[in-house]
Amino acid sequence: MLRAAYANKLVGERFDFGRYPQGPNGEVKPITWRVLRSGSDALLVISEYGLDAGPYNEKRVSITWSACTLRRWLNGEFFRKAFSPQEQSLIKVSRLSNKAGRLTEDRVFLLSADESERLFAGNNDRAAEPTVYAVKNGAYARGGYAWQWLRSRGRSGGCAAYVGADSGVHSFDGRDVVLVSGCVRPALQIVF
Repeated sequence: MLRAAYANKLVGERFDFGRYPQGPNGEVKPITWRVLRSGSDALLVISEYGLDAGPYNEKRVSITWSACTLRRWLNGEFFRKAFSPQEQSLIKVSRLSNKAGRLTEDRVFLLSADESERLFAGNNDRAAEPTVYAVKNGAYARGGYAWQWLRSRGRSGGCAAYVGADSGVHSFDGRDVVLVSGCVRPALQIVF
């Protein structure tokens, strides 16, 4: 019956699903998600807040989403920590197109630069505050909003696209992949 709870969610609607540390002392709280797209069998959602902070990749090398350490963390440790086995069973394996790099299949991912442009009404809609936990882990925020990693590659392999603290999409210039101040705002698809 848990699946039926998601069938009637509308674009822009927010709801809780899973749990993750969010408070100053790592207090675990429900994760709030926002519906970006509702399909015939799944919802595409993104976390309402930047949940954590860390590098796109642990080493400064030419890298794409398919091989970066952030992808492994999201689909490994984060997936196991944030969702119960029942919730995990509702998260669809998404086949993702990546302009630089090969197709990937992920349960948890970051939006691409194109998706971030298309799925939000504009910069104000795209803005995200980091949780206190994310700031404690190094997330940089200006004016209350964090810059967020995207899965797209920047102009060179050592850079990744991002959403700036100004909430604009920066796909050409990119940020150095080893910066630890990047906020992680996961996306996923929930089947119903």
